Amino acid sequence: MRLELNIIRITKVQSADATAVRNGVLSVNRQELEELVKQDTRLTDVAIELANPGDKCRIVNVADVIEPRARIAGSGPDFPGAVGVQGTAGHGTTCVLRGAAVLINDYNIGGRQYQRPDEGMIDMWGPGAEIGIYGRTCNVIVLASPANGTGTDDYCVALKIAGLKTAVYLAKAGAGLTPDEVEIYDHPSIRETAGPLQDLPRVAYICQVFTNQRVPLPGDPVLYGHHIEKMVPTILHPNELFDGALTDPYRGYAATYIIQNHPMVKELYQNHGKTLHFAGVIISNAPSNAPESERTANVAANLAKWILGADGAVLTKIGGGAPELTMARTAQRCEELGIKTALALAHQGIDASEITLKASTVFSNVPQVDAMVSMGASIASPMLTLPPADKVVGVADGSQTGKELRRPASDIKGSFSQLGDSRLVAVRY
Repeated sequence: MRLELNIIRITKVQSADATAVRNGVLSVNRQELEELVKQDTRLTDVAIELANPGDKCRIVNVADVIEPRARIAGSGPDFPGAVGVQGTAGHGTTCVLRGAAVLINDYNIGGRQYQRPDEGMIDMWGPGAEIGIYGRTCNVIVLASPANGTGTDDYCVALKIAGLKTAVYLAKAGAGLTPDEVEIYDHPSIRETAGPLQDLPRVAYICQVFTNQRVPLPGDPVLYGHHIEKMVPTILHPNELFDGALTDPYRGYAATYIIQNHPMVKELYQNHGKTLHFAGVIISNAPSNAPESERTANVAANLAKWILGADGAVLTKIGGGAPELTMARTAQRCEELGIKTALALAHQGIDASEITLKASTVFSNVPQVDAMVSMGASIASPMLTLPPADKVVGVADGSQTGKELRRPASDIKGSFSQLGDSRLVAVRY
């Protein structure tokens, strides 16, 4: 399967009479885009806001971030099952507006509260912009309220789909341009790769994408337009992650943007044919009880061993504590089948001592699992003093304008990740 990403570099977003891309500037006809979003009758009071790096603008209540991407004509549907019709993602040609991002904000969510209203924060300037990754993207923000009679769950699904449609709408403005660069991801089938790379270790990637500790959002288009609450581990071609087959669950622990630019998959691709043979991707959820956790671990390990023929596996977890049990048991089962494992592990806890205790308790009972990489801790993160903003986007009354905030770094969306894209590092001195 061969995927070609035509990259158009964006350095600024601005309001204009026509949506277009020229010389790195993304011009947006906000009225036209608002009318597109309003086609979903579950949404009302639609507004489009723009924010550029350096603006003294604070964006809060960010539920998801999406990179503008659109399939070039003939390559297949956009976000199949969610925006476009069902089809296979990961092949053909896709236009990418690199440096731009679509943000959805559930600032008027009503009764169902997913997190504190000041979490999911993005600062476009100052220390908040330095520590996260979305303070340096040119952001198009979709704001909308639920229409009369629309329940909270339907509102959230409509808002997420509006974000996906906006990402496609913007990227189509660059689809006919000569790209600034081209990224090619070409991974043949197992049959075709068996011979030339037979001397390299086959490495699979086992990735959790949802935890059953959380109540799933009914209708959330996570995998080809459907949720994965009861899904058993499933093999995906790595290109499918880049090309809209998978989105982050609503108010998830990563962002759709990160899945579209998946750092673990990119790293394995970069080493494919050099130090390893990238065998494929297995996605799973993380059950909240022991019997289902055992089932998930067993199925994932069997797929890695008997279908992908893996000699090794890299594992990442979704946020939360219970997913560590599934992760540990999956790694243990892989080791029992002769698959060497490496765990990239991010922790969550009240403080550093609790995090250390949790990790030692879970993994000391699986002695076969002895290769782990720490990706930090979201709760035990440094505190930031964020200066007053001239403009706050994502609150109904603008009440946070002009206020200095004291917040942990993990409140900045994009500062911490289970998938390895964080800019934070720990240095011993």
